[in-house]
Amino acid sequence: MTEPALKLLRPARLASRAARFALREPGSALIASRMAAWVAAVSLLLRLMPLPRALSLAEPRRRGRAPRDAAEVQARLARLLDALLATDFLCFTPICWKRAPVLRRFLALEGIETRVVFGVRRGGADELCGHAWLEAGGKPLLEPNAPDYKVTYSFPA
Repeated sequence: MTEPALKLLRPARLASRAARFALREPGSALIASRMAAWVAAVSLLLRLMPLPRALSLAEPRRRGRAPRDAAEVQARLARLLDALLATDFLCFTPICWKRAPVLRRFLALEGIETRVVFGVRRGGADELCGHAWLEAGGKPLLEPNAPDYKVTYSFPA
């Protein structure tokens, strides 16, 4: 099959996978669809307004009570969001600046307080690399390795 034909089939495959997921895990599918709406919203907001304003609009109005097993809730929500961003379709791309504010919102709804941290570091010769991650209690949360970046901004401050 040709490359253009495969690209045309991709949305149908994603829709089929989403439908099977919704039948298998309806609760998780509902959360993932809400996350999808917020990924789209954050992607748009960050193009239209300053970072602090966009992040404040992504904040939930109400926060949940702290869960008994915070680590399990964190892992489940991160897994759902990472799977959504891994589709690499339209605005759903695995980019840290999308992941951090959306994950912060959903963790706050579950009663888990975090902050979004943005940082930079030197990459190669004159290359500047950036990253966004979550912290709880001053420690990185849901990161495979401790981020080695100079913090440039955090929300909330």
